[in-house]
Amino acid sequence: MEKSVIIVGAGGFAREVLGIYIDLKREKDVIGFVEEQSARAGELINGKPVRDTSYLDLASEQERPLVILAIGSTKRKRLAHKLRNNGYFFDTVIHPSTIHSRWVHILEGTVIAPGVILTCQIEIGRHVIINLGALIGHDVKLGDYTTVSPGAKIMGRATVGREVFVGTNATILENIEIGAGAIVAAGAVVTKDVPEMALVAGIPAAVKKTYRSDDEKPW
Repeated sequence: MEKSVIIVGAGGFAREVLGIYIDLKREKDVIGFVEEQSARAGELINGKPVRDTSYLDLASEQERPLVILAIGSTKRKRLAHKLRNNGYFFDTVIHPSTIHSRWVHILEGTVIAPGVILTCQIEIGRHVIINLGALIGHDVKLGDYTTVSPGAKIMGRATVGREVFVGTNATILENIEIGAGAIVAAGAVVTKDVPEMALVAGIPAAVKKTYRSDDEKPW
């Protein structure tokens, strides 16, 4: 039997992550959801209880479950640091429908949803989310806390920095570098490098805005 797991988050993606555990025949391992300042504490979502994150502060070392973070990029980073400093360890969950070679290196805390294709010589950082039907080509590097949305395509030898958000059905072409904290809008086709903290959109993608801090960003 696997160690018990708790899902941080209680929104739509958190429910989808529970579905991955169900498809992996690990439903019994998931003991519930936690969310910050939860107004739903005590409720059941898809048969699992919701608790406030204070539950994690109170758990003894022997009671600590593995954690999987099913929330937005900035919150993922903040809570991952807090939980790691408090002695928690993280699960990594890959849907059984994922197609990938043996030459894919995946670090802790990553979530890979149904229908994803990962080819070869790919490096995936910590707490990355790769969502439904995404395609990641050869020699791609994905930085920590990055999110790849449903249907996105990242072509060979692209480098995607930390805390990047790649929108639904976006395409990043070969040999492109995406700077840390950038946002690639849904449907964008990225044909040249993207600066750090920039929002790019369109075909071909162009810089629409540059953020000064994470607090300004919508994700």
